[in-house]
Amino acid sequence: MMVPCRNVRNFGCFHAGGNVDLFGEVLLSLKIEAHTMGIFTLGESWGFSMPAQGPTYAYVLSCIDQPFWVMPEGWPPVLLGEGDSLLLMHGLGYAVASSPDANRTALTDHWDARGLPPFGAHSRWTAPISLHFGAGEPRGRMLSSAYVLTDSRRSPLLGDLPPVVMLKGSAGDLFPWLPPLLNFLATRQTASSPGYLATASHLAELILSSFIRAQALSSDGQSVGWLRGVADARIGKVLQAIHRDAGGPWTAETLAQQAGLSRHAFVRRFVRLVGCTPGDYLVSWRMQRAAELLLSGKLAVGQIAEQTGYQSERAFRAAFSKRYGTPPLRYRKSRALPAVVKAPRPA
Repeated sequence: MMVPCRNVRNFGCFHAGGNVDLFGEVLLSLKIEAHTMGIFTLGESWGFSMPAQGPTYAYVLSCIDQPFWVMPEGWPPVLLGEGDSLLLMHGLGYAVASSPDANRTALTDHWDARGLPPFGAHSRWTAPISLHFGAGEPRGRMLSSAYVLTDSRRSPLLGDLPPVVMLKGSAGDLFPWLPPLLNFLATRQTASSPGYLATASHLAELILSSFIRAQALSSDGQSVGWLRGVADARIGKVLQAIHRDAGGPWTAETLAQQAGLSRHAFVRRFVRLVGCTPGDYLVSWRMQRAAELLLSGKLAVGQIAEQTGYQSERAFRAAFSKRYGTPPLRYRKSRALPAVVKAPRPA
């Protein structure tokens, strides 16, 4: 179901055993390969659609003033009012319109008509996209943020996020700076000012991380996944240990000792809360750390293998290739393409 982020004042589950640091560490590991922002002015009776993209794509749609409807594929329509925002994860297709039954055109048609280059990994923009939808003079504004994330479904945090997350304007006590920030980004004066690219890059990351943090803090702790494991005192200690030392000589027995449980009770509890075996989780986190170290370009493959707990470089290469579908060095080369800075045509 779509999950609205509620006003939450009890953050205790993220403080037990120092797990607030673990949550912050995983949040900081979020990597944005590319992003762009669009300032859409809205007239009367309008609508557009965006087809589903790859699983690494994410979108944030924010209502600045005039309400509009968002129709995520496979989900009920959502009305966004002033100050509301919607996060769409995993490349979910969607439509946005002045009303659920308004005629819609493909956003890609508007994009191509402006002669804009395709949006994808490694693309950067020196200014936001400006488009107008609907007849007549502008009556409202929408801020659209598009992201390409690195291996989002392999992240223990992002992989557990529902595809649709709503942040109501009433959640301002969590992030009181968010509504004025969105309004600031949606002004033409901001878009045309020097230094937009650097400013927008930082703010785009802040907006996305705020959504993820709000969702985590509003979790009821009932769903299976990483957040529920972190909130558990015993399993949280194990997750903390794995993240602190990904290359440690961990076994089911040594991890069970961290939890203070028998091996059988530990494995059963871990699977029930996190949704996978301790061994699967350990391999997943090691591979994510290995990918980050590869992209940093500071270590040789053999050193990365050692830091992520593999006794031979050959075993590491095999595990990495199985996980990512490509050898480590090829992965590093494919993700190290130079960023291209392109400016859209003036509106």
